[in-house]
Amino acid sequence: MAILEAMSHGIPVVTTPVGAIGDAVRDGENGLLVEPGDPEALATALVRLVGSAALCRSLGIRSRDRFLADFSLEAHVARLRGIYAGVAAPLASPQPA
Repeated sequence: MAILEAMSHGIPVVTTPVGAIGDAVRDGENGLLVEPGDPEALATALVRLVGSAALCRSLGIRSRDRFLADFSLEAHVARLRGIYAGVAAPLASPQPA
């Protein structure tokens, strides 16, 4: 949840690609991914962010965009509406007598 919360605020994320994190964070696109247990890679990623305001800004903007498009309440409601509409459509069709 912390990753999604950061993304919702446009904060660039440095994380590992474990579990479903890879579904939310794409390396170099809207965050930085490092291998688990690799402190040097983590340090390198953090130094990249600290050293580049432009990188922080671009990752943060794309991170927020990704959150709004795929993980916001509105995105979830739209997906649920689509599911319900798909299930209900056959029920709304006139049944042959």
